[in-house]
Amino acid sequence: MANLIYCNNGYICFEGLMEFLLSLFYLCYLFMSYRIITHDKSGVLVQIDRYLCFAALIQIFLQTIYFLYFDNDFLLSTIKCMGIAMQIMICNILGSIIGDEEQAPKIWQIAKALLISTFILWFWAGIVHKSAIDYNCVQVDYLIVSSIGLFLACGSFYMGNLALEGLMEYKNKLDIARSGNIQVQQNAQKYEQVLIRIKQITLMHYCGLLQFGVQFAFDIFTYIKCDNSRECTNYYNASSTISVLYLTIFKLIQFTTLPATIFWIFYEMNKSKFQEEDRNTIEMNITQ
Repeated sequence: MANLIYCNNGYICFEGLMEFLLSLFYLCYLFMSYRIITHDKSGVLVQIDRYLCFAALIQIFLQTIYFLYFDNDFLLSTIKCMGIAMQIMICNILGSIIGDEEQAPKIWQIAKALLISTFILWFWAGIVHKSAIDYNCVQVDYLIVSSIGLFLACGSFYMGNLALEGLMEYKNKLDIARSGNIQVQQNAQKYEQVLIRIKQITLMHYCGLLQFGVQFAFDIFTYIKCDNSRECTNYYNASSTISVLYLTIFKLIQFTTLPATIFWIFYEMNKSKFQEEDRNTIEMNITQ
């Protein structure tokens, strides 16, 4: 993969520069946003929301370093497995929404087991079985990683659909209540909260399909197409001006979709509600 320091021709250097600068710019934005989240006392976000935001920040930090100078696959394996870990946490949130209070601890136990499995996967792909180059599609490692990510994204999509069905039914009930002018102000507030939650869950259950769908499509294509590691690098490095553009977009989609969605859901959609002083709030929390 292209990186700024170890590039060996003009197109690859320009691609590495573009990816590094875009990642650095986005990292600065996430860092400033996360500082606001950590000082928030409103109660809008709960602990797992903050964990997700922290994981997204760390992934973008590692991605920025990777585009700057890394030339082996240890960091790339770390970034991809962090994406899987974030997808597991999103599944945990969606599972908690559609489950009841008795099922919530079981859902969290499953999520913890999956996170431990992801750590084992990272240890195998990034340490035990790592390649000397940063992208080796002849090995099946990345195809396995992206397959697992896509499987979890499909599970998240299914749970998201169930959550949306319940919310749409509740929204329809509120429509009836609002049209009948029964407790108009209270129902209007609940209606607005439900609409926000519908947007949040819709983003949650589509983002994983986009990121891991792109990863899986590329990994299975190169695994079938390439016979040696040199052919892998040819697919993953720019060789023309137009390839700089589409490879930059492609790589940012397959690495940045989840972190960007997480901060959009938990920061951008809630930033007007954040406070630095403790105060009771009536806002609906996405993970409750």
